[in-house]
Amino acid sequence: MNLPDHELLELNGLCNALIDGAITESERVRLEQVLAASEDARRFYVRAMALSASLFDYAGEMQADAPDVPLPRVVRVPKWVWTIGSLAAAASVALAFWLGGANEIANAEQESSDESVARLSGAKDCRWVGAALQPGAELRRGQRIELQSGFAEITFDCGAQVTLEGPASLDLSSAWDAVLNRGTLKANVPHEAIGFRVSNPSVEVVDLGTEFSMVADASGATEVFVLQGSVEAAARDAAGNSGEPVVLREKQARRFAVAGSTDVHDRDAKLAKLNRKIALERFTRPANYVHWSFDEEAGPAHAQTIGLANDNFTAQLEPASEALSAGTRTEGRWQRALQLDGKTFAKVPFPGINKRAARTAAFWIKVPADAPLPDAGAMLAWPLGNAGRGVEIGWNRQPLDGALGTLRTTAARNSLTGTTPLRDGRWHHLAVVFSPRQKADAAPQIRQYVDGRLDGLSARRTGKRVRGGQAEPREIAGSADESLWIGRNLAGRESGEHFRGALDELFVADRALTPPEIRSLMTRNKPATTEMLAVE
Repeated sequence: MNLPDHELLELNGLCNALIDGAITESERVRLEQVLAASEDARRFYVRAMALSASLFDYAGEMQADAPDVPLPRVVRVPKWVWTIGSLAAAASVALAFWLGGANEIANAEQESSDESVARLSGAKDCRWVGAALQPGAELRRGQRIELQSGFAEITFDCGAQVTLEGPASLDLSSAWDAVLNRGTLKANVPHEAIGFRVSNPSVEVVDLGTEFSMVADASGATEVFVLQGSVEAAARDAAGNSGEPVVLREKQARRFAVAGSTDVHDRDAKLAKLNRKIALERFTRPANYVHWSFDEEAGPAHAQTIGLANDNFTAQLEPASEALSAGTRTEGRWQRALQLDGKTFAKVPFPGINKRAARTAAFWIKVPADAPLPDAGAMLAWPLGNAGRGVEIGWNRQPLDGALGTLRTTAARNSLTGTTPLRDGRWHHLAVVFSPRQKADAAPQIRQYVDGRLDGLSARRTGKRVRGGQAEPREIAGSADESLWIGRNLAGRESGEHFRGALDELFVADRALTPPEIRSLMTRNKPATTEMLAVE
């Protein structure tokens, strides 16, 4: 779709007004004119109407009574303007495509066995039921963890850390929730992971920023203990329905069973036992980093390397003129930052950047409030493999791909759009983690973090190719170049796709960093040491 940004925004607004039933007669006439003049506009319109129809139908199925909101009136465009067929035929094809895409997504998720949501980050004296988990192993959505004895620490992608004490059984539902089938669990949940949830047949516990424990016995009853902070706990009945949640605070406890909830006997003794510290063996290998602070007065940005022999990662500013170079620094989140004006960008020689390997890019960004769409070029970009594809990290300017101004990452044929707005003139810490798949040429899994909080996790597909919802990432020309681009899209793309804003403290690591390591870069502006991770 090649609509200019101002036309795309206007068309999106007209479609939204039509869907909401608030379109005026003058807007309706304008919409007909836009559709009559552009095939791309008609395609956008069909996709928008198909999405609205499918969501309306889904909403109707989710309520007991018939929906009382009328479907949007379709704009009747003269037949002669439709070079792609009649509106009815196009809409039905688009709707089938959209719903077919949704089915494909569901099928791919069912077939996927490669979607990581957590990892085994620590252990002590573990004896496993069945195959032993390897140190540092990635854990999949839907996987059951069976521990016969010992202690196993699981770090979820949201940042919550759960320690199981065997015998115990835990199902991983997603990056944000798990099911405790039996045994003892201790959860340490940082502020960035508030909302993490653990449930079982007798209770559902939602964290409010805390440290808590759960003990599930063979009868199905579960005791909940709050070690620090507070949680919401809702009892479940025999049908699996949750009751009104109660808030439990520090040093409080409650026993939940299908018959109801009661006080916990010998609560203080159990709290003391659960509060004991367990010395675990950690499974995080050292990471190598390249770090640009952008603290120079002006000119090129020099890098510091950690664990790498090659230290020639100087970011050269382009276009290289004294006038531009003199104005490329501003007040940063930590000392100075790189100021990009929508024309200036930086290019860094980076041997091996195009290899399909695990990698993390973490940095601070400040996007002007209400920045215009033409300034939504990539903050960071680099080639990926030798098939004409690449990685681009920027903010979203496509209305059909998600909320405007949120973090968006593309990597080969995979893409991910977050939910946290970035266009507010404030500093935000971003981290994007790439994990390769077993298939050599497959797109990596993407994890996005905004201000330390998980802001999107892409599925690593092993099923069919997913279509619908998001535009297919475009092919990239000239991807054989081993360079990191700062402030513009990859070479070979349309001119003018540059980023406007400030960027500070850029770290590129040679593996997938964990949430505690990302928090260290955000709060301390330096990589976490083994000692730091041990006290997280």
